[in-house]
Amino acid sequence: MATIRAMLLLVLASGSAFAQTSLFNDGPAFGGSRVFSEGLNPLGNAARFDRPATGTYLSWTQGDAGGKETLEALKTGDLAALGGLADNSWGLRTRAYGISYADKGVHSSYTHEEMTAALVNPNLGAPAPNTLALRRAVVDRTCVGAGSFDRGSGYGIVMRIERWRMGSQGAQAPTPGSQDYLAFTGTQTTTTLVTFDLGYTLEIAQGIRFGATADRLLARHFGDVYEGPLFRAGFQVDLGSIAQLSVDSDINRAMRMPFPIRQRVTTASLRLMPSPILTLAFGAERRSLGGEPLIRGGVSLFLNSPTWRLGAGFQFSQERPMMGLAFSGF
Repeated sequence: MATIRAMLLLVLASGSAFAQTSLFNDGPAFGGSRVFSEGLNPLGNAARFDRPATGTYLSWTQGDAGGKETLEALKTGDLAALGGLADNSWGLRTRAYGISYADKGVHSSYTHEEMTAALVNPNLGAPAPNTLALRRAVVDRTCVGAGSFDRGSGYGIVMRIERWRMGSQGAQAPTPGSQDYLAFTGTQTTTTLVTFDLGYTLEIAQGIRFGATADRLLARHFGDVYEGPLFRAGFQVDLGSIAQLSVDSDINRAMRMPFPIRQRVTTASLRLMPSPILTLAFGAERRSLGGEPLIRGGVSLFLNSPTWRLGAGFQFSQERPMMGLAFSGF
């Protein structure tokens, strides 16, 4: 079972969430790949858990995602502007932090995520314009998993124990003013559940890899959000000795908290390693979630040493993009 020192980080970056939060700066939001993750994110590919160096990792991320006009209308409470947006225009505010421990293919972590979402003019059967549905979801997640790679194939599994707190606010938008709708924090219900994720990778030929993931194998209803299994697959190609290109996509459409809308995400990333101390990562994401697709791109720079990892990055996104922080020493 191979153990590869993964890059770890103090990163400022951006991206989007929807149960694919790039915790530990390990995922598409930071120019990476979910299928070919670096083995730190419990929501990544469990088959890659053998990659990180043994150590303890800390993570933090925060920011907003959504169309620029939607975010501006939500921030100012402009009902006229909200009414002019397409049905199911959305905005999302995310904050997450966590701690993870990796040791020779074994992963354990605790993460906390807070998400406040707004759907503008949702199809709720009400004819009135300027309607707004606000949702709040908070999850405390404990994960234990293991992954290994042998003779060209990698396998992994993770068990997630999650405690969810959820809340919502009526569909009719409140009185306009200077309020920020994404500041909504109310919750009314709590539930605890267990589910499992699987991961797989295959070295098809030298420098060419296939990977696949299946998450939330035990489906769950969260009110009108049905989180069923989501399957994702992709390919990774080595471009010489200093670059890797990864492309992966959801195979099926599935709902993910906090939106009651089926979605699909496709990502591409290019990782450049011109020297042992320097890594550059470029990423792009296309998300289909009602209305028009949203496309983002990001870039990250990493500095590596035998005892620590340090990096910084950003995403070409809308106003107030996500920012992330992670750190580890060996």
